[in-house]
Amino acid sequence: MKKIYILLLFAALSFHSALAQNTKTTIYGNLGVENVNISIVNTLYGTSTDAQGHYELPIFDRSEAVNLYYSCIGYQDTVVSLTTKQLQRDSLNISFKMRKMSYDLQEVGVTAYQDFYRSKTNRNIADIAFLDGKIYLLENKPKISSMVVLDTDGIEQAHKDFDQLFEKLHIDAFNNLILVGQDSCMQVYLDEKQDILPVSTFSREDYRNKLLKIVCEYNGAYIVKTIINDKGLYWLKYNHGKSQDFYYVMKGVSDAKPQFLCSFIDTLGYRTCQSQWMSIQNEYHQVVAENNGIDLINEEIWDGYLVRLAENSSLLGKIQWYCSIMAKQEYHITPLIFNNILQFVDLNNREIVEIGTDFKITSRRPLKVNSGEKYFKNEFLKDQATGKTYGLFTKDGMNYLGLYNPKAGTVGMEQKASEKIYPKVFKVHDSFAYSVFFDSGSNRGVISRVKIE
Repeated sequence: MKKIYILLLFAALSFHSALAQNTKTTIYGNLGVENVNISIVNTLYGTSTDAQGHYELPIFDRSEAVNLYYSCIGYQDTVVSLTTKQLQRDSLNISFKMRKMSYDLQEVGVTAYQDFYRSKTNRNIADIAFLDGKIYLLENKPKISSMVVLDTDGIEQAHKDFDQLFEKLHIDAFNNLILVGQDSCMQVYLDEKQDILPVSTFSREDYRNKLLKIVCEYNGAYIVKTIINDKGLYWLKYNHGKSQDFYYVMKGVSDAKPQFLCSFIDTLGYRTCQSQWMSIQNEYHQVVAENNGIDLINEEIWDGYLVRLAENSSLLGKIQWYCSIMAKQEYHITPLIFNNILQFVDLNNREIVEIGTDFKITSRRPLKVNSGEKYFKNEFLKDQATGKTYGLFTKDGMNYLGLYNPKAGTVGMEQKASEKIYPKVFKVHDSFAYSVFFDSGSNRGVISRVKIE
């Protein structure tokens, strides 16, 4: 599937007066096609065109460049990049004609050769996981999920449909495979006949409060972390989810109590979220005062559900931006075990904290990004098959990997690892990088893979 990458170039603008008058940039235009999805890359924030092809998308954070992603079944995907200077304008007209997909036989042949796997028609691939030498796929269509099991050559080994929708696959610290849905979860396994069988179902709350707490086993103990149990994306979390505490619980000890290990806080992330939250509050108080309404925050009757503060479209846009860009971004603490030493790598603050066999901190030192620092995504990917850990980098929409050296505490951008821009899921396993896309031309999910050298 071809993608068009458009870089808009505008003349230098004097934008200081605009900053004083407005705090958002409205992107609008006409694409000539109905139901084109327009989203900000790597977020859930977006809109779609109406029956006449018109759309409007307010952008509230004008301090960072954004990439707009335009997609529609039967048309080529398009990416439009906007610089921070362009975003200082009150509005930007981005209009163009969506190009229809080309079904040239030669192109399809090359694409099919490069693809590792293609789903059936009308199915996207929501997630991919690896367990016991098998590749597990979660495929979705409206209201229905399917699990597909592949061998390492991409050949289907098993398939099962479910009468409910799941969002992702999770392999817990005990190597249990779990399908995670919005309300409920299901543990499944592959039996000796290669049949996919359910083990048990449980609530999403149990999944968050129990399974996600245990991150690994170390020196006869379970390493567990705190869980900020928010009620959903639009509920304001304590510390905006930017703090993390770790404990250890000895195995095989009756009534064992959690013992404190270490604590982390993403100070910069917390301050950024707090700034956005204060902006939302200030506008909310002003709107309520102008309308002579009840101020839920000042009256202390607000329950934390942010959408209840959306008194107008401007506030709703700010809340959506805060939740998808600020609050939803995870605080990345990666636990790793090397040579009987437990490392916590704080990717936000670029720090490595090592824990000895006595569960005491033995050292703190910086994580060094030797190359491609501005492209580093604050994320590590662990290859369970090889034991290697890679840093994730993104440049011009393409993913790159760099091998992490636990002894030196270094990582650098080394190898391009995706063939197409902005894969929706990206994972590593057994020295391969797997990228998941959706081919809007054929209306199928696609997996491609690249050998990690």
